[in-house]
Amino acid sequence: MLDTEDYPMISNGLKVFAALSLCLGGSLAACAPEEDSGECSASAQCPNRGEVCNTQTFQCELSGLDADSTIEGDAPASFSNVGVPFFRGKVCVAKQVQPGQAVPVKVSTCLNPCVTPGGYSFKKQYRCEGSRCESLVLMYYPKASGSACPADAFAKFTESDCVYDEQSANAGPFTLSTGPVSGTASVELPFLSNEDIKTLEATPDSERVDKTWALAYAYPADSSRVFSVSINASNPAAPADCSDESECDCREIGF
Repeated sequence: MLDTEDYPMISNGLKVFAALSLCLGGSLAACAPEEDSGECSASAQCPNRGEVCNTQTFQCELSGLDADSTIEGDAPASFSNVGVPFFRGKVCVAKQVQPGQAVPVKVSTCLNPCVTPGGYSFKKQYRCEGSRCESLVLMYYPKASGSACPADAFAKFTESDCVYDEQSANAGPFTLSTGPVSGTASVELPFLSNEDIKTLEATPDSERVDKTWALAYAYPADSSRVFSVSINASNPAAPADCSDESECDCREIGF
């Protein structure tokens, strides 16, 4: 093998030729450009919520996604078959459950009076690491319609105009292959846009779990949307629902 460090009198041109010869005669992978050692890349996404990878600088940057409205710009005056997610309203989540029990959730969605929600959809998923679990609960209206809607129908219109639709749901139960989890769980009703709901509805079932995590984590964390639940055998049994709000953590969200 030709080692140019051992031959100080070799010309620069010969050094280049030697390097090319090594690349052509040896492993091409060894001569490929090294991947940038920045914070992120196409194969290593940003670790923090609400960040995206700048593929020019390989640095993580805030996504800048707007969480003050579920649609970009003004709402259309009339629409039909539009997916509308929970954005604002009141949410109640049970504070404590026993291992293997589901966590009752009550969602009262604030809708603009111009919106006819139609039927609702409820989806949930979770993942656990040891005694700590995190879950997402989605409540949305996949085929909502509207007539004579104001521009802020999907934004923060006057709270007194809210028309509430109340539905019951649940999170968990949280189990692993070893059995029911004892520990704590977070229950989050994430911010999603109308377009995100459209994306989820078009996503194959086999890909929907991963897509849901990705869409939810594209937005910065919002502590008001995250509820902590104790899972312990010494806890009282979980309530059947959150009709008795004293047994649940209840919050106004999005106002």
